[in-house]
Amino acid sequence: MVTPSLVVFQTMFYIQVAVVILCLIFGSVMDLLKREVSNIPWIIMAAVGLLTSIVLIIFSEDPRKVGGFFGFNVAFGLILGLVLYYTGIMGGADAKAIMALSLNTPVYIFNFAFLEQEVYNLIFIPNVFNTFFNWLLVMVIFYPLPLLFYNLYLKIRGRKLFENTNANFASKILMMISGYLIPTVKALNRHDIVYSEKYDKETEKWNVIHFMQVVEVEEEEKFKKEVEEDIKLTRRELIWVKVLPPGIVFLLIGYIVNLFVGNLLFLIYYFAL
Repeated sequence: MVTPSLVVFQTMFYIQVAVVILCLIFGSVMDLLKREVSNIPWIIMAAVGLLTSIVLIIFSEDPRKVGGFFGFNVAFGLILGLVLYYTGIMGGADAKAIMALSLNTPVYIFNFAFLEQEVYNLIFIPNVFNTFFNWLLVMVIFYPLPLLFYNLYLKIRGRKLFENTNANFASKILMMISGYLIPTVKALNRHDIVYSEKYDKETEKWNVIHFMQVVEVEEEEKFKKEVEEDIKLTRRELIWVKVLPPGIVFLLIGYIVNLFVGNLLFLIYYFAL
């Protein structure tokens, strides 16, 4: 039987989902085009999420339980976002999106889930963590593995990947899963890549450099100009670059996957048993 409370509950949930998806789509487009995202989509996502979540809690079957889930989810999302940002694992836009997202998922049971997974009944796991885990898994599948296969293919074909480049074995492996070799003329004026080599004027050698943290756009642009000056100075023809993964795009994918099947790890667990 459809009750007024259920209608309100479902309406708020659909509004919440629609706003989150629209904000993440907007953020994804900005991330792809400009690699900078304003705070507007995250403010809208947080504000609408908070309002709809309050209504969802009030009209839920067990307001105290759902309210507890909501509080834990928000606390976890805020801590996760801050940790990811200050450790440099995520950029500012990605971290803000995670924190805003935590205000949008107070409901533990996945309304669209087509799998009844008993593992979800064992322990409460914040929905924002499920989305983050899906983001991480999708990032691993669609980012380092294709790059590794591509570089191995070039290596098998006889391409000398690290000729005239100074790097140890570990650095080479890390480079092969995070970037690729490109003609310098094609690297100029591209905003979706970061140079992964730096010229040492004392040794007169090009060294592989890995940014273990997300750097600010201004710092990155300064580094890029310095490298391009050294490219002209040394007449370098090839250079290693890293492809900048669109974090918001993968977060959008992780959120949608979470809506339908939940945490991908649990999905694998479900089919493995």
